Amino acid sequence: MRFGIVGTGKMGHEIESLAAQRGHDVVWTLGSAENREGKGLTPTKLAGADVIFEFTVASGVKANLLTLAAANAKVVCGTTGWSQDVDQVSRAFEAGSGALVYASNFSVGVHLFWDLVARASALYPPAGYAAYLTEEHHAGKRDAPSGTARKIAAIFESKAGRALPVTSVRAGTVPGTHRLVFESPEDEVEMTHRARGRSGFARGAIWAGERVAGRTGVFEFADLLKEMPGFVER
Repeated sequence: MRFGIVGTGKMGHEIESLAAQRGHDVVWTLGSAENREGKGLTPTKLAGADVIFEFTVASGVKANLLTLAAANAKVVCGTTGWSQDVDQVSRAFEAGSGALVYASNFSVGVHLFWDLVARASALYPPAGYAAYLTEEHHAGKRDAPSGTARKIAAIFESKAGRALPVTSVRAGTVPGTHRLVFESPEDEVEMTHRARGRSGFARGAIWAGERVAGRTGVFEFADLLKEMPGFVER
């Protein structure tokens, strides 16, 4: 398949590297300087790619996705911080023949971790266990809490019926660590997902791209994962 990549940050480079290993061709990449308000996404450029990966920043993602929807593109989006625009963007894709799959995290391990969070949040009683979440990412990550942390907090609240305190750390080169703790006077239970690098996120994004190419409509990554043998649905 032919891939186009919008965003030349760490994830864009990781996707480009892994795509070649999986036998795909990255036919172009597009940085922010070339793509003000989505204007770098020209019909000629888009016609050359089967799937477009959008991994940029919250301030630019809406313009990019609306441009891609108008072009009926097949898109994988891993940018976070645009939840307020999901409905508008979804309508734009559903009005055409394009397709969008999006997620705050494309790691299969994280999605399975969310299943564990749902189960644990329903098990530990609020009368005996206080709960909190800490999340750590590299100094260059702009959003805090992370999209993954916000998802963990939402799952916890839906299952436990109470809010989850979240602490964010932005320092160094940490790819991503999320630690959910249930603490009582007698003991402490800790659940941790620690990314060893970005390859797991890139692998999941490419897996999604391989499957969205022949579809139309809007999907969350979890929708596609339900098709994976052995995947446990929350």
